[in-house]
Amino acid sequence: MIKQLKAAIAGIALYAASGVADAAIDLHFAPLNQTADTIEIGLSISGLGDAALGTYDFNIQFESTHLAFAGVAFGDPVLGNELDVFNLGGNSVAADLLAPGVLNLFESSLDDAADLQALQADSFMLAVIRFNVLRSGSSELDLLINSLADAGGDGLSANTAQLTVNPVAAVPLPGMFWPMVGGFWVVFKRRRG
Repeated sequence: MIKQLKAAIAGIALYAASGVADAAIDLHFAPLNQTADTIEIGLSISGLGDAALGTYDFNIQFESTHLAFAGVAFGDPVLGNELDVFNLGGNSVAADLLAPGVLNLFESSLDDAADLQALQADSFMLAVIRFNVLRSGSSELDLLINSLADAGGDGLSANTAQLTVNPVAAVPLPGMFWPMVGGFWVVFKRRRG
């Protein structure tokens, strides 16, 4: 009976440890640049450890009344595309709007699993997503994982977190001609009066 109890405890510990290894992978958003008209959001992965990322398929939900998808640049701005470690440009990539406020991002590496394992960084940016700002106010971005796999095609699990952005839309300014005319009129009126 004690042997069975010890075996059960050891099995639970091994199962829990395997979940902890997968849970160390994090996917997260980070605001990069913002102007009155656009905002750029980085999507990063960290905590890969001994794993190498081979493919991903995500849906990103956003407030379509506040933001409009304007484009995506796959890869890390500093490290390059870590799913294309030799920079050959042959990866399958896609960025498609599935519905208003739902962006699908997909990338699958064509690099050899051994090359990804040896050359890929532990943490890097997957993509930089650019949105046009439609109006001011708080907007949440949610990341839903459709698929996440290592270089060998085995599934990975990861933690995700929402991002709340507060874009500030451009304030339209009146044409400068009429305010200048009004100012000159006031100055000339005071000089004569």
